[in-house]
Amino acid sequence: MTAPLLAVGGLLARAGGGHSFGGGGGSSGGLRGSGGSSFSSGGGHGFFFFPFFFGGGGGGGAILGLILFIVILVVIVVVIARVLAMFRTPRPLGASADLGSSYGAGSVPAPPPSSSSPYDDTRPIGVPEGLRGAMLPGSSPVAMASDGVPEGVAAITAHDPAFDESAFIGEAERAFFVVQQAWTELKPDLSRRVMADGIWQQHRTQIEQYVAQGRRNVLEQLAVGSARIVGAHSDQSYDTLTLRFLAACADYDIDVKSGKIVRGDRSVGQWTEDWVFQRASSATTKPQGGTLSSKCPNCGAPLDLDLAGVCSYCRAPVMSGKYDWVLTRIDQV
Repeated sequence: MTAPLLAVGGLLARAGGGHSFGGGGGSSGGLRGSGGSSFSSGGGHGFFFFPFFFGGGGGGGAILGLILFIVILVVIVVVIARVLAMFRTPRPLGASADLGSSYGAGSVPAPPPSSSSPYDDTRPIGVPEGLRGAMLPGSSPVAMASDGVPEGVAAITAHDPAFDESAFIGEAERAFFVVQQAWTELKPDLSRRVMADGIWQQHRTQIEQYVAQGRRNVLEQLAVGSARIVGAHSDQSYDTLTLRFLAACADYDIDVKSGKIVRGDRSVGQWTEDWVFQRASSATTKPQGGTLSSKCPNCGAPLDLDLAGVCSYCRAPVMSGKYDWVLTRIDQV
């Protein structure tokens, strides 16, 4: 046993001038080493607590030295392990982060990994690129301008004193969830009562394509962080309001039969969209509510529409925008 230990002692002795971790003086098990000094001075006496290395010493002294040597090795291993742990890269936030605790608190979920899928992951949720609706025919080119919101709202209330900005935002937010529900459940008839003819036809076409492919786009943990008016305009033809939604959800496609994810993952991501609502400038806010409140703005009956957007009670084409607010366009910001 003495020969191997002597060899180890010799290696440590030749390391004379080596520095301890951290450079400064440190203690371990009551043993001290001055900053910048090595375990051994490089001289011929070895460690004073290992009498069996040099100059004799035996019996109980050898056993004590062996024990101390083992203790020091253990301490060194522990110190090295802790130093290495300090330099490890922390694990990124997982996809299972709780939206309720992270959303709105300044944390942005990590983006999902890249995919070889031909789908465009940057598209507005529910309305793929190129199918985002259109302004009602005859709309002013400046109807979607983001400046002059107070003036635009004032122009609307001038001919519709019952218009309430906060109430409208609340109704528009409910419409937001209706559209997303229709999209992810592959039920376009659900969104018919809030979408204008043009954008709804596009919406339905995309849902039918998903059905034909045997896929479904899942919007998981959907939440709205804020909704505010960023554009307001009124002219002789239409009233136009643009709402900006800051929302978050997990967005992925599954195979309907197997339930397996075929695009995206369950990571929650934030996104922003502008939703444009329009109505004829001759329309006014009804006491019983309108399309966004699931009431026919013409006859006041519960909103029951056919696929053409016609009320089943009074046969008025209420989704044309002539009677009340309808969603005409969605743009990703």
